[in-house]
Order: sequence, then C-alpha cells, then structure tokens
Amino acid sequence: MEPEELAFGGDDPGYGPGLGPWVAAHTKLLAVCAAVLVVFGLAGAGGWYLYERSWLPQPPPDVALSPSLEFAVAMCGCPGLTSATVEQRQEAEAMLRALPQVTSVEVRSGRELDDQRWRGYARIGDTRQAESSSLSGDVLQGMLRRAEDFPAVAEKMRSMPRVSTVWRPGVSFWAGRAEAQISLCGKDPISQVTSECQRTKRGGATGMVTEKEKAAIVARLRDLPGVETIYFQDPGHYLKLAKLSDPKSELDETYPGSFYVKFSDPALARTIAPAIGPMPGVLAVDPVLSKD
Repeated sequence: MEPEELAFGGDDPGYGPGLGPWVAAHTKLLAVCAAVLVVFGLAGAGGWYLYERSWLPQPPPDVALSPSLEFAVAMCGCPGLTSATVEQRQEAEAMLRALPQVTSVEVRSGRELDDQRWRGYARIGDTRQAESSSLSGDVLQGMLRRAEDFPAVAEKMRSMPRVSTVWRPGVSFWAGRAEAQISLCGKDPISQVTSECQRTKRGGATGMVTEKEKAAIVARLRDLPGVETIYFQDPGHYLKLAKLSDPKSELDETYPGSFYVKFSDPALARTIAPAIGPMPGVLAVDPVLSKD
C-alpha cells in the first residue's frame, strides 16, 4: 500500500484539488486529534493553576481539637527580681500536688527552658536571639482535673512566695506542623511600640501590616530553599485555639494574623529569620517549639 501524499495545491495539474478531499476523508481523525489537544491543554492549565495554588498561603490544617487542661506556674527568675530559692520552688510544688483540682505536676528548670529557647532560635537562624542571655525561673507545669478549676488554683498559687505568674498556655497546635511563626505588625500595644513595626509607619499610617507587605513576605518565602507549605492563621482560627485553654477568650480585633512555615527539611529553616525578620510589616520571627 502506497503512502498517501498530502498536497496543498499548486499549479501542477498532476496534483489533485488540494487539501479539501483529504480533510473530508479524515474528518474523524482530525476531530480526535483536536479533542486530545484540548484535553492536554486543559490538563496543563489545570496543573499550572494547582501549582500556583500550592504557593498561596494555606488555611491551618483542619483537624479535631480538644480542650486543654494545662496550666503553668512560673517562679521568679527575671532580671530585676529576686529569684525564687530552691526551697520556695519546692514549697510551691508541694502545694500544687496537694490541691485536689490538680492531677499532675512536672518541674521544668529555668536552665532547661533557656536551652530549649536557644536551640529553637538557632534552628531558624536568629543568632542574636539564640546568643542573648536569659534568666528564666523554674516553671511548674500541671494538669487540671476540670477547666473551671483554674481560677481557684491560680488564686492559691499567686499567694505563694516568689511566684511570678500563673497562666494557661495556648494549645500546641503548630508543634510538628511548622518550624517557624511570622508575627505581623498589628494595632496591638506591642506592635505600636516595637521598633520593627514603628519603622514601617508612613504619613500617619498605623504601622499595621498591609496587603502589599504580606504579599511581599509570601514572595520572599517562595524563594527560600525547602519551603514546603505556607499557612496563614486568621483571627478566627486564633480565637478557636485560644478558647481551648480559656473559653472566655474574645476575638482580638487588633490581631493581624500570622504566617506559619513548614520546611521539607527542618534544617533548612535556618534561612528564615535572616531573610524575613527585616521585612516591612514583620513584628517577629519565632521558632515553633516542640511540646517536650
């Protein structure tokens, strides 16, 4: 069987009437080819769309959340304050263990907490924070029998000598899900007096992070090696987590949201603080510490 010759017309009378008869004879074949091209075109466009979407900040993972029964008692150990003695810490610990509202108590030494803090900041490349001295006091971490028991426990412990503060820690939602948190400049009192946010004030602006600044932060994160996922925690999710440890929490209208960043290799997180910390609209870049 001789191969077909596709002619596009011309002056040679030996050629047939040109492309028309060939197209008519192969209409079905052309239709199939066109359909294939359309499918591949859509697949390519869809793939690019999904790729672009993967770089957009994602909402926090949708996982089941449980109320927290944790609380903490910090002994004095801050600069300018007389540190608690070993005996005073032991007295506070004994009091906690004797309270019927408390089911367990764990002692974390100030040195242990300082070391954890140092390792966390070193992992995100913030050598200034990692090398800064800290004088944390010992912390007694406990579990309540019921969430509503906290006020009574707090009142009792605040009356103990050399107790600095008693609080309910936030739920460790981001531990294991991100290596770093990027806090943004807001309208809160801390942002309004912090030099990192003050320097972004221009012509009567509040200093609160702008949408343009947030987009620039995301674009810079895309350039960092190993960035796997960029999450954005909005005020709604922030409040949901806060209510797990304090059901009376209310929506803080000054909260501008925070970015959380997951790296494919945690070791690559060391690039984030030097790259993102100096950017306009950034209040701070902090490590997400493990629960332990």
